[in-house]
Amino acid sequence: MKLTTRNAEIFVAVILALCSIGLMIKAAQNSITWTIEDNMGAGFMPFWLSLGMLICTIITIFKWVIRKSPQSNNNEPFIDPEANKYVYVTILSLIGLILGTAYVGIYISLIFFLFFYLKNFSEKSNLFISVFSIATPIVTFCFFEWLLKITLPQGISEPLFYPIYELMY
Repeated sequence: MKLTTRNAEIFVAVILALCSIGLMIKAAQNSITWTIEDNMGAGFMPFWLSLGMLICTIITIFKWVIRKSPQSNNNEPFIDPEANKYVYVTILSLIGLILGTAYVGIYISLIFFLFFYLKNFSEKSNLFISVFSIATPIVTFCFFEWLLKITLPQGISEPLFYPIYELMY
């Protein structure tokens, strides 16, 4: 099946509808009521937001069936063939970032991801790319670990952070 704009619209609408139903089921396991005494339950907002998303996807699917949206009448390729390279490289580099996060941690993986991505897709100087690739994980570390006290995955690089933790705490 060729991925046309028409096919992409129905594919995304069906996936979002299934996600909405799943979120509604999960939210319904919590309290979805809202009373003056107890205020709103833990599942109240997720349930109703998911229901709203489901209604929107049903409208999209209906418009696709009766061919009322511009996308439902468009049989051109969804992604320009020349842009496929960028899409594939982005997807593969994000997979690399996720796998790297599991093994060496987010901060080290983020350095390599940013360097690779900026080197391939930007016209910035090597100095800018290097400084940005190193500064971003440092700022991220300070924000999450120091200010918010939220530890992000560090993988095998965790011992490198022990001296910093001793300074912080």
